[in-house]
Amino acid sequence: MDTSPNRPYYRFFLSLTLILLLILLIRIGFVIHSQSPQTKTYTDPLVSKEVVRGTLYDRNGKILAIQTPYWGVYFHLTMIDDLPLVSEVVAPFVGMSPLQIEHQAGNYTTYAQIKKKIDPTQVPLLLAELKRTSLTKQVSVVKSMGRDYPASFHASQTIGFTNIDNEGSEGVELKEEAFLNPYPAIGTAESTYGQDITLTLDMDIQYILDVQLQNIADEHNPDYAVAIVLDAQNGDILGMSSYPWYDPNALSKSTDLQKRNHVANYLYEPGSVFKVFSLAAVMEANQADLDEPFLCDGSYTFSMGKNANATIVCTSPHGLVDPNTMIAKSCNGAISHWAMQTDPALFYATLNRFGFNVSYDIGLPSKTRSFIADPSSWSGRSEATIAFGQELSTTALHLAVAATAFTNGGELLQPHLILKRSDANDNTVLYRRERTVIDRTISAEVADAILLAMEDATKSGGTAISVAVEGVRVGAKTGTSQIMNPETNSYEDGTVLASTLAIVPLDKPRYIIYVAAGNPKGDTQWGSNIAAPAIGKIIESLVSQGKVVSNRSDKR
Repeated sequence: MDTSPNRPYYRFFLSLTLILLLILLIRIGFVIHSQSPQTKTYTDPLVSKEVVRGTLYDRNGKILAIQTPYWGVYFHLTMIDDLPLVSEVVAPFVGMSPLQIEHQAGNYTTYAQIKKKIDPTQVPLLLAELKRTSLTKQVSVVKSMGRDYPASFHASQTIGFTNIDNEGSEGVELKEEAFLNPYPAIGTAESTYGQDITLTLDMDIQYILDVQLQNIADEHNPDYAVAIVLDAQNGDILGMSSYPWYDPNALSKSTDLQKRNHVANYLYEPGSVFKVFSLAAVMEANQADLDEPFLCDGSYTFSMGKNANATIVCTSPHGLVDPNTMIAKSCNGAISHWAMQTDPALFYATLNRFGFNVSYDIGLPSKTRSFIADPSSWSGRSEATIAFGQELSTTALHLAVAATAFTNGGELLQPHLILKRSDANDNTVLYRRERTVIDRTISAEVADAILLAMEDATKSGGTAISVAVEGVRVGAKTGTSQIMNPETNSYEDGTVLASTLAIVPLDKPRYIIYVAAGNPKGDTQWGSNIAAPAIGKIIESLVSQGKVVSNRSDKR
């Protein structure tokens, strides 16, 4: 028998340990039970029932893109015993023959899309007929939300389009996707509305551009044609057109070429239109002898160093040429001569300040950068050839934007395509574009001198006389440039860009207009015969709309 004096203590500690262990087990069981799924209540958050995509407007409130319902017809093939019979019932309401419907259904195994969109007026009639023929389980008429583009092909490359899920795929629709199509709101069952976006476009001006590009296409059959109108005082893009175009309401019929925004994204050598910027750079550097007229005998030969010469050719002899005559007659020799008298670094720096080495974020998905190589990589003739628009790459957008320096006393403006974003519920303006000066490019005196030289080009004997409109002071510069083949890195006969840049009215510049046609066919390829007359018609239409005042009108 254990007679140890410590035995009572062992029993005490053992009992205490068991009691503590029991308390711990009870506590663990309570915690587990309190967190059991059977006793815990979960509450699913409220989520907005639908997202309504924001509406796109032009600056005058015209609808450019709006969310709209559409109805599609679908067959549940596993539930259809007599496909020809069902096809006959459905055919009158979907604009298809029974055989066409059977052929379409044959592309599927279980669930067949017969027609994505049907005429909405036919929906109640079709539903009634399906009910009458007891085919409501075999045929579904499904409502979806899509996008309608009331302007059709007008500004289509700018506006863009949405995909089958109503998400932006191109143009403003894609770039502004986050604002137009937000995530569903949490905490409410009400619809979530995307922001409404107003573009800087004026569709009255857009229609004018499209009419003239269609006329160019009909008469000269170019590979493509572009036109842009910029507000000369704030950089707003008022019209932007690329031919050939497409209808976003009939997207399946479009091609990649039609979807391309040539104005903003297509790079090319601008040709003689560029002379206005080259002359401004020469004047700003103030190193060339512009007081001594250049004698143009039809060509200009200069030394490139290392016992090598280069010759620049004009279309014809121009005689004695001063800066204004150079613009009016488009003399290659004169501008090349003055450029060669100018320090390359200064010449390049000014062209840079015109924006010919940047990309612009205007509200489109892609940003294309204009390009002029650094003088360190120039050849002995580069400065001369750059002066009349070769050995550089730019876009129609860059050329129009660069001209804002002439209309704003030498200050270059930021271009804008998005005018404002607004709350769709109460029209509160959430963003509004502001006039933005990018840089001082040239002096006000040089800017004024370029405008006067451009005006001379629209007078008798000037290459841009077709731009002239009675009663309106207009300045312009034409261009006809060879297009380089990127595969052969050489110019080919018959491949040209016919273009013209214009500013109107000169006494108080309001519009910058640029038109160009790539590879026109027919009896003329000159910018003075293709783009210049188109701009003259555009200005006449602006006068008719009251956007430009003509002194001729005042005399009536």
